[in-house]
Amino acid sequence: MLKATDVFLDMLTDSGVNAMSDRQLDAMITAQDAYAGSKTFYEFAEVVEEVLGFKYVIPVHQGRAAEHLLAKVFVREGSIVPMNYHFTTTKAHIELAGGTIVEIPVKEALDVKSRHSFKGNIDVVALEEVLKRDRDRVAYVRIEAVANLLGGQPVSMKNIAEVRALCDKFGVPLVLDGSMVDWNTYFIKERELGHGSKKLSDILRSLLAMQTYST
Repeated sequence: MLKATDVFLDMLTDSGVNAMSDRQLDAMITAQDAYAGSKTFYEFAEVVEEVLGFKYVIPVHQGRAAEHLLAKVFVREGSIVPMNYHFTTTKAHIELAGGTIVEIPVKEALDVKSRHSFKGNIDVVALEEVLKRDRDRVAYVRIEAVANLLGGQPVSMKNIAEVRALCDKFGVPLVLDGSMVDWNTYFIKERELGHGSKKLSDILRSLLAMQTYST
């Protein structure tokens, strides 16, 4: 309930407040602000399809708005959302909609001494058990890549493919929180066997192609 002017050191507002580049400022000035059919939206949609491979896009001001929409559409009273690890706003939106999160990271995720390359991975054995037991309650499966509250730990391409296979088997959507998917893509190139010679853009498109939805 504090006003921003009363706060000397802000450790909550971590996004959307950095200094803007000259190109960003220029884009704001030249943007077309029509309510519908805006030229600016179509420019944005074309870039999303070119870079991410998604034909359809709903623009939101920040990730928390996307989380809100997902929760409103998919989460009901008693729903569960299995995931590698929560983010604060994600958890809040799911719980406000009546759902519960189920964190199932690999065992190395919380071991500070572990040198595991992909601590952001979901435990696929545990995920399959959840889907077998509670399939009717699962709103969707969520992967955060990278897992922010685990210290920015990445998810492997192999793990995402295994999770997608389970989602297909049980007929549930797979949602990617891609707030920092650029970092995750770099880690896959640097750390995962078979990806070192690939272009980052190709790795990114392959990763996103396995998602039902991405935020």
